[in-house]
Amino acid sequence: MPSHLPEGAVLGIDVGFSQKAQTTCFSLLQWDRTSIAISSAITGSKDEDRAETFSRLVGNCTLSGVALDGPLTRDLRLVPHYRAAEAILSRGVFQKRGKPGQTSAPTGQQLHLHATRLANLVLDRVNISLANHWQPIHERCVVEAFPNMFLCTLIDEPDLPVLSRDASDRYWEATVDRSSRLSALIGTLLPGRTIDCDLRMCTDHEERAGLICALTALCVVVGEHVAVGDPVDGDIVLPPARTWGLGHRRDGAWFETVLRDNVRAVRAAARRHPNHLSARVAIPGGLWF
Repeated sequence: MPSHLPEGAVLGIDVGFSQKAQTTCFSLLQWDRTSIAISSAITGSKDEDRAETFSRLVGNCTLSGVALDGPLTRDLRLVPHYRAAEAILSRGVFQKRGKPGQTSAPTGQQLHLHATRLANLVLDRVNISLANHWQPIHERCVVEAFPNMFLCTLIDEPDLPVLSRDASDRYWEATVDRSSRLSALIGTLLPGRTIDCDLRMCTDHEERAGLICALTALCVVVGEHVAVGDPVDGDIVLPPARTWGLGHRRDGAWFETVLRDNVRAVRAAARRHPNHLSARVAIPGGLWF
């Protein structure tokens, strides 16, 4: 359904934690009745740099929602284990489609820590609307994004690119440079508006990821999304299923078929974490499967 909000703003955060390079990107997406404006700012991993960059970009703007590319759990707790969202999106053909890292791995723990710190930074500094989606992890609309799979869902199975540790950029090319799938999604979420920039001119890796995170937040705010995970360890949010790409036989979304198989496998796995027993896929109205 189209957004019931005539105007608003969402924030996407591509979480980086390099001590040398600037790899954290804040992306602000604002809209009114006729237009959509996108602005971004990249910063490093120090708290003071992030706070200054965030304040400069967002100011006192009220945010309808925020999405971060990093593991987030209920009440923003830190956990040491492999989460259901990651397990579901890592099995079968997803293994070669840019799967998420494991929260339980050393790099995953770093990403989890920085994502949680950034979420708290935003919550402390601006007003964020209350969450109104099913089984939120926080009372405010703060959700988890994963640009690789977000873009992957939009692509027809025959058009999926060959990957080499560059999933998000190859998927960006497939949905922006070689098709209009990403622009079509934006038009679905915020119809009748003009974007103030040409997506094909966005070439920076972090800025692309930050924008996809902002679109993830927008999907939740307008009530058009799919959430993969469990109620305790959180969800990875994807675009609405009606925008997903078709399979080889053109008889349905290939991503849904794999997702259903993976949810069953994760719930039945012998060495699963106890929270994996609650693995499921949700839509705005509640449980999908």
